[in-house]
Amino acid sequence: MKGPFRDFHHRPAASGTGRGNAQPRAGAERGKPPAANRANTARLRNPPSPESRLPDILRGVEAAVFLDRDNTLIANDDDLGDPEQVRLKDGVPEGLKTLREAGYRLVVVTNQGGVARGNLTEHDVDAVHQRIAMLADEAAAQPNLIDRFYYCPYHPDAVLEEYRRDHPWRKPHPGMLLQAARDMDLDLARCWMIGDQARDIEAGHAAGCRTVLVSNDEPSPDNVRPTTTVKAFAQAVGAIIDSDPPTPLPHADHEWNDPLDEPDSHAADDSRTENRPDAAANREPLRRAIHELTDELRTERLRRAEFTGMRLAAGLCQLFAFLLALLGLLQLGSTDAFLKWMIGAALVQLLTIAILLLDLKG
Repeated sequence: MKGPFRDFHHRPAASGTGRGNAQPRAGAERGKPPAANRANTARLRNPPSPESRLPDILRGVEAAVFLDRDNTLIANDDDLGDPEQVRLKDGVPEGLKTLREAGYRLVVVTNQGGVARGNLTEHDVDAVHQRIAMLADEAAAQPNLIDRFYYCPYHPDAVLEEYRRDHPWRKPHPGMLLQAARDMDLDLARCWMIGDQARDIEAGHAAGCRTVLVSNDEPSPDNVRPTTTVKAFAQAVGAIIDSDPPTPLPHADHEWNDPLDEPDSHAADDSRTENRPDAAANREPLRRAIHELTDELRTERLRRAEFTGMRLAAGLCQLFAFLLALLGLLQLGSTDAFLKWMIGAALVQLLTIAILLLDLKG
């Protein structure tokens, strides 16, 4: 994270591309530029790629627990926009603290279709998330328990047209989890997803995570198979801790599974263990460089595929240049008229080239 504050509010851009735009921790209107006292945040710049499909050398090195919000962390069956109505469920602060002490990063991923229905605003969502974070920190007597909040305000049947779409971040799609893995350097194969709905489990599976369904209802549908099912949040935490909690190590101390190592003897295993930290440290710049190059290529490919106003203007100018050149050819009998038309065509052609160059730089 950057600056003195936690990364808080992450929501996808409407177009799926575009620059990151910080959301404030408190009281600022949506769309204002980032300021020094606001949390560093990110929007969905391009379609996420499943990190769990990458070879080990390119995977993240940290583990996280992804958390559904409503009826997992807080009691809520409606579109909640009033932070004063936030009530943490029993065992949530203690459970979050236990997970954090075990070495897991904590990331909330939540659908907020109430924004699309017009029942609340994105500012309301931010305020509720700030309240959740504050209550959890106070109850657990530990600051900064929750690392990040990702939310999706879109819905296919939205009342508000600007939010009417089935966005890749909307669960059961795994977009929020995949974006968090890229943003936070997570190994999704070591991550968990806790939720109370089938869509939470499906999103976790799609991202390559293990899953915990918190439910007092009937058994989940056949097409939804969580790693384990419990009746309370505390039991979900216990199931994760009892599985194989991560060791909270810095990046350079992560033990990579190196396919080039020779596992033929105990001596070779000992040597591999001693050399792994240095090897991991050496590979870290390479892995990050590959990630950055991949993102840049995707962004450039998407940008070229977009139909922009600049390209429309360039196309119209090109047609106008052809028209002027054609009119000049029709004036071959008059040298002066021919030169005037052709000079005009050349000038418009130069304008076309200039517009295209500006579009490329943008």
